[in-house]
Amino acid sequence: MRKYVIVAILLWLRMAAPLHAEPTVSLTLVPPSPVTEQIAVEIRGATWNRSEQPGAAQMEFYLDDENPSERIHCERITLAAKSARGVSFRWPAMGKVGHHRIILVARCGPQTFRAERPLEVLASNVRSTRRIDGAWMMFDVPPDAGGSPVLEASRKLTDRQWAEMVRAMHEIGMNVIVVECVFDNFSCKPGQHHIERDGYQGKAYYPSRLFPGRASLAAVNPVEAVLTEADRLGMHVFLGVGWYVWGEYTPAALEWHKQVASELHETFGQHPSFYGWYITGESTGDLGGSPKKHKEIVDFFREFQAHCRLLTPDKPVMLAPGCDYVPKAADTWRQLVGHCDIVCPFAFHRTPADDVSGEETVRLLQSLCDEAGSHLWFDLETFVFGRGGGLVPRSIDAIVDDLHRYPTFEKVLCFQYPGLLNAPWASVHVGGPPTVTLYQNYQQYLKHGLDYRKHVDPSTLRTRVEHAAFGKPVTFANFPDPRYPGGGRSGLTDGFLAVREDPYYEDQNWQGYWGTDLEATVDLGRSIPLTIVRSDYLQRVPSGIYFPAQVQYAVSDDGKRFRTVATVKNNEVSTRQIGPLVRSFAAKLDGVTGRYVRVHAESVRTIPAGQPAAGQKAWLFVDEIQVYGQSNKK
Repeated sequence: MRKYVIVAILLWLRMAAPLHAEPTVSLTLVPPSPVTEQIAVEIRGATWNRSEQPGAAQMEFYLDDENPSERIHCERITLAAKSARGVSFRWPAMGKVGHHRIILVARCGPQTFRAERPLEVLASNVRSTRRIDGAWMMFDVPPDAGGSPVLEASRKLTDRQWAEMVRAMHEIGMNVIVVECVFDNFSCKPGQHHIERDGYQGKAYYPSRLFPGRASLAAVNPVEAVLTEADRLGMHVFLGVGWYVWGEYTPAALEWHKQVASELHETFGQHPSFYGWYITGESTGDLGGSPKKHKEIVDFFREFQAHCRLLTPDKPVMLAPGCDYVPKAADTWRQLVGHCDIVCPFAFHRTPADDVSGEETVRLLQSLCDEAGSHLWFDLETFVFGRGGGLVPRSIDAIVDDLHRYPTFEKVLCFQYPGLLNAPWASVHVGGPPTVTLYQNYQQYLKHGLDYRKHVDPSTLRTRVEHAAFGKPVTFANFPDPRYPGGGRSGLTDGFLAVREDPYYEDQNWQGYWGTDLEATVDLGRSIPLTIVRSDYLQRVPSGIYFPAQVQYAVSDDGKRFRTVATVKNNEVSTRQIGPLVRSFAAKLDGVTGRYVRVHAESVRTIPAGQPAAGQKAWLFVDEIQVYGQSNKK
């Protein structure tokens, strides 16, 4: 009996304490396999001198075979006592389609150490794999991010079930995992805390000696479970350093992050799947807006990256910012990307209408990353905001649209896997049946490419219409309210329609105007004979959303001189019909030719008398401007 007690104690100590089988050499590819032949892979190698004396090492890198003819880089470095150092270089993948091995040989005096990584190079004419290469993983979900059902289900998952999710991700080629955070401090709000005075009260998802409070999860150590399974499958894991306070980059936040990073390295650094560091706090695209915030975030990443270089010289640091208003902070971004190895922006399909287009933001960030030698990846959203604000699976159509709209990103990661995707065979389907549907539909996309729509249940696809204005640029006289951007500049001509059966205003396709009119102009690219123009509107009186009083359509050949061709009045639906209702304000045109089509929807402006909130601003919700010419079918 005593024997079994001793064994149990040893196993418990192994789970609770760090392992010390630390590597002597390490090899990291940025981005990791697979990549397209349009990528120049950054190959990073590191070695550790664990002795009390200074030393030196010759770092040799080989492609496929360890012989002089296959050597692609060689560099000799010196190392101080008890230190680590890394080297890096770029390797163009062009012309190297196929499966390869990158081999690192570190010759340290009489000793030789080796590491290797597989690398598949795909034939392609674009940088992106046009696949989802990985996903975020949250062990717990804040109530305002996932809704209570997902929240409760996530907390009940066991270590085995978290490992099961890792296997399911691997099954569909998602081989990069971003652990969102290793501490729960969701209730702490920016500028509304006293952490420096009262101490950090967050709860850990692993046995932490820094902050011993543990989060209320069924899993004992989900971080260890994910890393262990990722080790077995050859996957790559970013460790989200934690949730100090969302979006804070103060000196106090920096010191906390450095402490946690040191403990994470000591506790989990031996895992082969440990790939890099992720800063959980995100940021807005304008980096907080103020000069003070700009300085804080640059100083934070400069110091944090330097700290991580001492721990793990080859491991990248990643930030996933919003893509909103990036040009407003272009000068600060130019400084920041030099201290952030990977920038992974999100929400391009939700770009505010008064911002530049998503494509323009990508071009700007790409140029800044190229200038700094950093990497630009894509945080693709696999969710939409459902009724009540919780996250629900996004349509496979919208996901594929994003994958092909932005072909220049080195890697595509998605937010997130738990609660939005589930393998059919999984023991628990967090988020319910729609998550299984999305998983299966994505499998069909992987198998059939853009023909996936022929192989999935049509009822799971979004309604999409193609017309003369499809994908054409839109300019606004009045920008939509930022709370309901409806896809911003591209949202009114992206072909996707909001749900018509049981419509709801939270649908991401509705574009909202609060107390103002809609005036939008579509450039068709050339003058064509026009037959029909239409735009659709929502009425939901309890939410203060009303049909327009009238919609006026005008056309122009030069974009300057417009002539009114139709006016459609709302004579059918009273402002007292509570809805939800959707109506198309359409006009048939005869003998009309034009390049520019202007839509002016006249809002009721204020909520009518006798209704709740009478006299307050009223909402106008619009979805998709459809223009048909003689070559288009209605």
